[in-house]
Amino acid sequence: VEIIDINDNSPEITVTSLVNSVKEDASVATVVAMVTVMDKDAGKNGDVKLKLISSVPFSIQNSYKNYYTLIVNGPLDREIASQYNVTMTATDEGTPPLSSSTVITVHVSDVNDNPPRFPEPVINVYVKENSQIGAVIHTVSAFDPDVGENARVTYSLLESSKSSSVSSVVNINSDSGDIHSLQSFNYEEMKTFQFKVQATDSGVPPLSSNVSVNVFILDENDNSPGILAPYSEHGSVNTENIPYSAEAGYFVAKIRAVDADSGYNALLSYHISEPKGNNLFRIGSSSGEIRTKRRMSDNDLKTHPLVVVVSDSGEPSLSATVSVDVVVVESTGDIQTQFKHAPMKEE
Repeated sequence: VEIIDINDNSPEITVTSLVNSVKEDASVATVVAMVTVMDKDAGKNGDVKLKLISSVPFSIQNSYKNYYTLIVNGPLDREIASQYNVTMTATDEGTPPLSSSTVITVHVSDVNDNPPRFPEPVINVYVKENSQIGAVIHTVSAFDPDVGENARVTYSLLESSKSSSVSSVVNINSDSGDIHSLQSFNYEEMKTFQFKVQATDSGVPPLSSNVSVNVFILDENDNSPGILAPYSEHGSVNTENIPYSAEAGYFVAKIRAVDADSGYNALLSYHISEPKGNNLFRIGSSSGEIRTKRRMSDNDLKTHPLVVVVSDSGEPSLSATVSVDVVVVESTGDIQTQFKHAPMKEE
């Protein structure tokens, strides 16, 4: 009695060997798994073909009879796909054909193929002068898409050839990226400086990238106006003579001052603070020129002590004072002044 086979057995897929993970830089033809396919039927009912269903960077290679290998046949990138579920289907040639499937999970392991990256190539930092020593002026941060040690980033300073040793001005926390000032900045001495920060990962070999940091010192109103010669600040008295016959608008003196700050902190204005209720002299608020408001009268004093205050426009405002004694003399021959009494436009 001869028993004729019918196709009543599905193929059986056995994974005999599977690597734990495949490096993302694995070359084409790298073996990932070894697979055996068996079908208990005979003849065509037992002839089996194995193929991949999903679209993955792998392929099946028939090594011998029912023995197959799963190999890499395309580029891998763990940062795009860290694992693949590879579906294999074995189909016999019976009528009707029978098939079975199995899923192999292939894990892709990281290699250090990405340097740390800063969000921007240049960072601008603004710091007020007179800030506290040791203050954090900025925190840099770089991202590395790798994992583990390949993604652990440390920070360091790079010296710039354009400026003096940056390590005497700032330092950086290698782990957090906090940049600390090592001195209190003075805008009048240093308005800006530059340096670079390097971010380095801990992979083998390590990869790194740089970012340029521009530090701009912001002016604070920490300088009072300074009175220029020939006048001096409050404490000594300066004398100017004018003739009794002086007309209204007669030029008496010009107070000049400078302020080492910048912007509004150095924008100066002048006014006469003493005597109160003065109705004989006026001063140009921006020019510092003292002129007569009117002609002299017999009731006016012969000596007029004036106190001029020079103020900047900072917050809070700083000021300096200068004393000028204006002496009325009978004739122009008695006048000794360092300024020519050239006719000047009224303000």
